[in-house]
Amino acid sequence: MRISNRQVFAGRTWRIGLILFVACAVIATCTASHAQTLLGSGGSWQTWNLDQDSNQNFIDLNSNGYPYWDYPLLTFGNGGPVGYGGYPANKSIGWCMTSTGDCQGIGSALTAPGPLPFWGMTYNAGADSGGGIDPKMYFRASSGVTYQATLYLNTATNTQEINEFGWFETNSTGTLNGTKHVLFQGSGYPVGSLTPDPVGKVVNFTPTQYFGYYYEDVSDPERQNGLVHGCWAYTIFKFNDEDCTQAGAGTNVPGQGDHVFAIFLQQVPNRAPIYWIAGQDPTLCSEDGDCNLTVVKVRRLPLTD
Repeated sequence: MRISNRQVFAGRTWRIGLILFVACAVIATCTASHAQTLLGSGGSWQTWNLDQDSNQNFIDLNSNGYPYWDYPLLTFGNGGPVGYGGYPANKSIGWCMTSTGDCQGIGSALTAPGPLPFWGMTYNAGADSGGGIDPKMYFRASSGVTYQATLYLNTATNTQEINEFGWFETNSTGTLNGTKHVLFQGSGYPVGSLTPDPVGKVVNFTPTQYFGYYYEDVSDPERQNGLVHGCWAYTIFKFNDEDCTQAGAGTNVPGQGDHVFAIFLQQVPNRAPIYWIAGQDPTLCSEDGDCNLTVVKVRRLPLTD
Protein backbone atom coordinates (compact mmCIF):
# COMPACT_ATOMS: atom_id res chain seq x y z
CA MET A 1 0.00 0.00 0.00
CA ARG A 2 1.37 3.35 -0.97
CA ILE A 3 1.48 5.98 1.76
CA SER A 4 1.06 9.54 0.57
CA ASN A 5 3.30 12.41 1.61
CA ARG A 6 0.30 13.97 3.30
CA GLN A 7 -0.15 10.87 5.47
CA VAL A 8 3.55 10.84 6.37
CA PHE A 9 3.40 14.55 7.23
CA ALA A 10 0.28 14.02 9.31
CA GLY A 11 1.93 11.14 11.16
CA ARG A 12 5.03 13.18 11.88
CA THR A 13 2.91 16.12 12.99
CA TRP A 14 0.97 13.87 15.36
CA ARG A 15 4.19 12.43 16.82
CA ILE A 16 5.77 15.87 17.21
CA GLY A 17 2.60 17.15 18.84
CA LEU A 18 2.59 14.24 21.23
CA ILE A 19 6.25 14.84 22.11
CA LEU A 20 5.59 18.51 22.73
CA PHE A 21 2.54 17.70 24.83
CA VAL A 22 4.52 15.23 26.95
CA ALA A 23 7.39 17.69 27.27
CA CYS A 24 5.05 20.44 28.39
CA ALA A 25 3.44 18.08 30.87
CA VAL A 26 6.84 17.15 32.28
CA ILE A 27 7.81 20.82 32.59
CA ALA A 28 4.53 21.62 34.31
CA THR A 29 4.99 18.69 36.65
CA CYS A 30 8.53 19.72 37.49
CA THR A 31 7.39 23.27 38.14
CA ALA A 32 4.52 22.12 40.30
CA SER A 33 6.75 19.70 42.20
CA HIS A 34 8.67 22.65 43.62
CA ALA A 35 5.63 24.80 44.34
CA GLN A 36 4.55 26.13 47.72
CA THR A 37 0.93 27.14 47.35
CA LEU A 38 -1.02 29.18 49.89
CA LEU A 39 -4.51 27.86 50.56
CA GLY A 40 -7.18 30.09 52.08
CA SER A 41 -10.90 30.37 52.67
CA GLY A 42 -11.95 33.26 50.45
CA GLY A 43 -8.92 35.53 50.40
CA SER A 44 -6.56 36.42 47.56
CA TRP A 45 -3.44 38.52 47.02
CA GLN A 46 -4.17 42.20 47.73
CA THR A 47 -1.99 45.16 46.78
CA TRP A 48 -1.20 48.26 48.83
CA ASN A 49 1.28 51.10 48.51
CA LEU A 50 3.03 54.05 50.13
CA ASP A 51 1.00 56.77 48.40
CA GLN A 52 0.46 59.88 50.52
CA ASP A 53 -2.41 62.32 50.96
CA SER A 54 -2.18 66.11 50.73
CA ASN A 55 -0.72 66.24 54.25
CA GLN A 56 2.07 63.81 53.35
CA ASN A 57 0.53 61.04 55.44
CA PHE A 58 0.52 57.49 54.15
CA ILE A 59 -2.97 56.48 53.00
CA ASP A 60 -2.59 52.75 53.57
CA LEU A 61 -0.45 52.99 56.71
CA ASN A 62 -2.40 54.99 59.28
CA SER A 63 -3.07 52.49 62.10
CA ASN A 64 -6.82 52.39 61.43
CA GLY A 65 -7.22 48.62 61.07
CA TYR A 66 -7.49 48.60 57.26
CA PRO A 67 -5.98 46.27 56.20
CA TYR A 68 -6.49 44.08 59.25
CA TRP A 69 -2.80 44.16 60.17
CA ASP A 70 -2.59 47.97 60.17
CA TYR A 71 -2.77 48.44 63.94
CA PRO A 72 -0.31 50.40 66.10
CA LEU A 73 2.06 48.58 68.37
CA LEU A 74 3.86 50.33 71.26
CA THR A 75 7.10 52.20 71.67
CA PHE A 76 9.77 50.83 74.00
CA GLY A 77 10.77 52.35 77.34
CA ASN A 78 8.21 55.16 77.46
CA GLY A 79 6.36 54.47 80.66
CA GLY A 80 3.23 52.40 81.02
CA PRO A 81 3.12 49.07 82.86
CA VAL A 82 6.36 47.75 84.29
CA GLY A 83 8.53 46.37 81.52
CA TYR A 84 6.36 47.77 78.75
CA GLY A 85 6.29 50.79 76.50
CA GLY A 86 3.37 53.15 76.86
CA TYR A 87 2.54 54.96 73.61
CA PRO A 88 1.27 53.78 70.22
CA ALA A 89 3.92 53.60 67.54
CA ASN A 90 4.27 52.84 63.85
CA LYS A 91 5.60 49.33 64.37
CA SER A 92 2.95 47.16 62.71
CA ILE A 93 4.12 44.78 60.01
CA GLY A 94 3.34 47.29 57.24
CA TRP A 95 5.77 49.86 58.61
CA CYS A 96 8.42 47.19 59.13
CA MET A 97 8.05 45.69 55.66
CA THR A 98 8.70 49.12 54.17
CA SER A 99 11.27 50.30 56.75
CA THR A 100 9.27 53.47 57.38
CA GLY A 101 8.01 55.39 60.41
CA ASP A 102 9.73 54.25 63.58
CA CYS A 103 10.10 50.62 62.45
CA GLN A 104 13.50 50.02 60.94
CA GLY A 105 13.52 46.49 62.25
CA ILE A 106 14.06 44.43 59.10
CA GLY A 107 17.73 45.25 58.66
CA SER A 108 17.42 48.47 56.71
CA ALA A 109 15.63 50.02 53.79
CA LEU A 110 17.98 47.99 51.59
CA THR A 111 16.73 44.64 52.92
CA ALA A 112 13.10 45.49 53.71
CA PRO A 113 11.04 44.04 50.85
CA GLY A 114 8.60 46.96 50.48
CA PRO A 115 4.79 46.96 50.13
CA LEU A 116 4.40 43.39 48.88
CA PRO A 117 0.95 41.93 48.17
CA PHE A 118 -0.68 40.41 51.26
CA TRP A 119 -3.20 37.60 51.47
CA GLY A 120 -6.62 38.75 52.64
CA MET A 121 -10.09 39.83 51.65
CA THR A 122 -10.67 42.48 48.99
CA TYR A 123 -8.81 45.69 49.77
CA ASN A 124 -9.16 49.11 48.11
CA ALA A 125 -5.77 50.79 48.48
CA GLY A 126 -6.95 54.17 47.20
CA ALA A 127 -9.82 54.36 49.68
CA ASP A 128 -8.00 52.40 52.40
CA SER A 129 -11.02 50.16 52.95
CA GLY A 130 -11.62 46.44 53.29
CA GLY A 131 -8.69 44.07 53.60
CA GLY A 132 -10.12 41.80 56.26
CA ILE A 133 -8.28 38.73 57.48
CA ASP A 134 -8.70 35.34 55.89
CA PRO A 135 -9.00 33.25 59.06
CA LYS A 136 -7.82 30.06 57.38
CA MET A 137 -4.38 30.24 55.75
CA TYR A 138 -2.08 27.27 55.23
CA PHE A 139 0.25 25.84 52.59
CA ARG A 140 0.53 22.88 50.24
CA ALA A 141 4.05 21.72 49.39
CA SER A 142 5.39 18.90 47.28
CA SER A 143 6.89 15.87 48.95
CA GLY A 144 10.45 16.25 50.13
CA VAL A 145 10.85 19.94 49.28
CA THR A 146 13.04 21.85 51.74
CA TYR A 147 12.64 25.51 52.65
CA GLN A 148 14.91 28.04 54.29
CA ALA A 149 13.51 30.26 57.05
CA THR A 150 15.32 33.42 58.14
CA LEU A 151 14.37 35.30 61.31
CA TYR A 152 14.24 38.98 60.33
CA LEU A 153 12.48 40.53 63.32
CA ASN A 154 11.30 39.34 66.75
CA THR A 155 10.26 42.12 69.10
CA ALA A 156 8.12 42.56 72.18
CA THR A 157 7.41 45.53 74.42
CA ASN A 158 8.77 43.37 77.23
CA THR A 159 12.07 41.98 76.03
CA GLN A 160 11.61 38.90 78.24
CA GLU A 161 8.53 37.88 76.21
CA ILE A 162 9.94 37.06 72.77
CA ASN A 163 7.81 34.72 70.65
CA GLU A 164 8.62 31.16 69.72
CA PHE A 165 7.95 30.58 66.00
CA GLY A 166 7.48 27.39 64.00
CA TRP A 167 5.33 25.35 61.64
CA PHE A 168 2.59 22.83 62.35
CA GLU A 169 1.19 19.86 60.48
CA THR A 170 -2.31 19.95 59.06
CA ASN A 171 -4.35 18.14 56.39
CA SER A 172 -5.74 18.98 52.95
CA THR A 173 -8.80 20.71 54.42
CA GLY A 174 -6.97 22.62 57.13
CA THR A 175 -8.99 20.95 59.87
CA LEU A 176 -6.14 19.17 61.65
CA ASN A 177 -4.19 20.96 64.38
CA GLY A 178 -1.23 18.64 64.21
CA THR A 179 2.28 18.42 65.62
CA LYS A 180 4.19 21.68 66.04
CA HIS A 181 7.84 22.04 64.99
CA VAL A 182 9.96 24.84 66.44
CA LEU A 183 11.98 26.91 63.97
CA PHE A 184 13.05 29.78 66.24
CA GLN A 185 13.20 29.54 70.01
CA GLY A 186 11.52 32.24 72.07
CA SER A 187 12.11 33.33 75.66
CA GLY A 188 10.18 30.36 77.00
CA TYR A 189 7.67 29.79 79.78
CA PRO A 190 8.13 30.59 82.61
CA VAL A 191 8.93 33.94 81.03
CA GLY A 192 12.64 34.32 80.43
CA SER A 193 13.51 30.69 81.08
CA LEU A 194 15.06 30.28 77.61
CA THR A 195 17.39 32.38 75.48
CA PRO A 196 15.62 33.53 72.28
CA ASP A 197 17.28 32.77 68.96
CA PRO A 198 18.96 35.87 67.53
CA VAL A 199 17.62 37.83 64.59
CA GLY A 200 19.39 36.66 61.45
CA LYS A 201 19.34 32.97 62.35
CA VAL A 202 18.70 30.67 59.36
CA VAL A 203 16.95 27.29 59.63
CA ASN A 204 16.17 24.73 56.91
CA PHE A 205 13.04 22.60 57.25
CA THR A 206 11.11 20.02 55.24
CA PRO A 207 7.40 20.25 56.10
CA THR A 208 4.57 17.83 55.56
CA GLN A 209 2.50 18.27 52.39
CA TYR A 210 0.02 20.52 54.20
CA PHE A 211 1.27 22.85 56.90
CA GLY A 212 0.83 26.23 58.52
CA TYR A 213 2.73 28.48 60.91
CA TYR A 214 2.30 29.23 64.60
CA TYR A 215 3.87 31.34 67.30
CA GLU A 216 3.78 31.20 71.08
CA ASP A 217 3.20 34.41 73.02
CA VAL A 218 4.62 33.61 76.47
CA SER A 219 3.09 36.76 78.00
CA ASP A 220 -0.39 35.19 77.80
CA PRO A 221 -0.22 31.87 79.69
CA GLU A 222 -2.52 28.95 78.94
CA ARG A 223 -3.06 25.83 81.05
CA GLN A 224 -3.71 22.58 79.22
CA ASN A 225 -3.58 19.08 80.69
CA GLY A 226 -1.89 20.40 83.80
CA LEU A 227 0.87 22.15 81.86
CA VAL A 228 1.30 25.91 81.46
CA HIS A 229 2.64 27.53 78.29
CA GLY A 230 2.24 30.76 76.40
CA CYS A 231 -0.80 31.04 74.16
CA TRP A 232 -0.41 29.56 70.69
CA ALA A 233 -1.55 31.53 67.64
CA TYR A 234 -1.91 29.94 64.20
CA THR A 235 -2.33 30.88 60.56
CA ILE A 236 -5.59 28.93 60.93
CA PHE A 237 -7.25 31.29 63.39
CA LYS A 238 -9.76 28.87 64.94
CA PHE A 239 -6.84 26.89 66.38
CA ASN A 240 -5.75 29.89 68.49
CA ASP A 241 -5.67 29.37 72.24
CA GLU A 242 -8.29 31.26 74.22
CA ASP A 243 -5.94 33.97 75.43
CA CYS A 244 -4.79 34.64 71.87
CA THR A 245 -8.22 35.87 70.77
CA GLN A 246 -10.37 38.94 71.16
CA ALA A 247 -13.80 38.99 72.80
CA GLY A 248 -16.38 37.62 70.39
CA ALA A 249 -13.83 36.34 67.86
CA GLY A 250 -14.87 32.98 66.44
CA THR A 251 -15.81 30.42 69.04
CA ASN A 252 -13.02 31.22 71.50
CA VAL A 253 -13.62 33.01 74.78
CA PRO A 254 -12.38 36.57 75.42
CA GLY A 255 -8.64 37.03 75.68
CA GLN A 256 -6.10 39.82 75.39
CA GLY A 257 -6.53 40.70 71.72
CA ASP A 258 -6.40 38.94 68.39
CA HIS A 259 -3.09 37.27 67.68
CA VAL A 260 -3.00 37.11 63.88
CA PHE A 261 -0.75 36.31 60.96
CA ALA A 262 -0.12 38.34 57.82
CA ILE A 263 1.44 36.64 54.79
CA PHE A 264 3.16 38.60 52.01
CA LEU A 265 4.28 37.37 48.59
CA GLN A 266 7.54 38.38 46.91
CA GLN A 267 7.90 37.32 43.29
CA VAL A 268 11.44 36.71 42.05
CA PRO A 269 12.10 36.36 38.28
CA ASN A 270 12.88 32.77 37.28
CA ARG A 271 12.84 31.59 40.88
CA ALA A 272 10.34 30.21 43.36
CA PRO A 273 8.36 32.92 45.19
CA ILE A 274 9.39 34.13 48.63
CA TYR A 275 6.90 34.35 51.49
CA TRP A 276 7.19 36.79 54.38
CA ILE A 277 5.31 35.44 57.41
CA ALA A 278 4.44 37.92 60.17
CA GLY A 279 2.80 37.19 63.51
CA GLN A 280 1.44 40.07 65.60
CA ASP A 281 -1.27 40.76 68.18
CA PRO A 282 -2.63 44.08 67.03
CA THR A 283 -6.14 44.87 68.20
CA LEU A 284 -5.84 45.20 71.97
CA CYS A 285 -2.11 45.16 72.61
CA SER A 286 -1.92 48.96 72.58
CA GLU A 287 -4.35 48.93 75.52
CA ASP A 288 -2.82 46.23 77.71
CA GLY A 289 0.78 47.22 76.96
CA ASP A 290 1.69 43.81 75.53
CA CYS A 291 2.70 43.84 71.86
CA ASN A 292 4.67 41.25 69.91
CA LEU A 293 5.81 41.12 66.29
CA THR A 294 7.73 38.29 64.61
CA VAL A 295 8.78 38.36 60.94
CA VAL A 296 10.21 35.36 59.09
CA LYS A 297 11.28 35.08 55.45
CA VAL A 298 10.66 31.68 53.83
CA ARG A 299 12.04 30.55 50.46
CA ARG A 300 12.56 27.24 48.74
CA LEU A 301 15.92 25.51 48.43
CA PRO A 302 18.09 25.53 46.42
CA LEU A 303 18.16 29.31 46.29
CA THR A 304 19.28 29.29 42.65
CA ASP A 305 15.91 27.95 41.49
